[in-house]
Amino acid sequence: LAFCLVTPMATAQTFMSEDELLATIPGSSITSKTDEGVAWAQNYSAAKGKRKGAIKGVFDGARYDAKWFVKDGQWCENWGDGEGCWSVEQVDAKSLRMYKDGKPRPNLWKLK
Repeated sequence: LAFCLVTPMATAQTFMSEDELLATIPGSSITSKTDEGVAWAQNYSAAKGKRKGAIKGVFDGARYDAKWFVKDGQWCENWGDGEGCWSVEQVDAKSLRMYKDGKPRPNLWKLK
């Protein structure tokens, strides 16, 4: 008598490490949309002092300056009027999926 025990496989989420984040995002240009569908684009400076840098962005046609930093294994940005941190999954060579509180954001970040 042979039988097969099938157990559901949990798909463990693999997030990028701080080293992977720092090797991927600084020095890049990224485009995406907010959860509400508003387009944005940001240019990230190379790392200054290792774990932080500057952002030049365009949101809904308006230009702005912001800051990026890596903290507790997450990619973080401070726009002056708010701040956000995300765990990051690399979907493919040019796409990142951001997670907030364990939930994926609806729009991928596209590396240029």
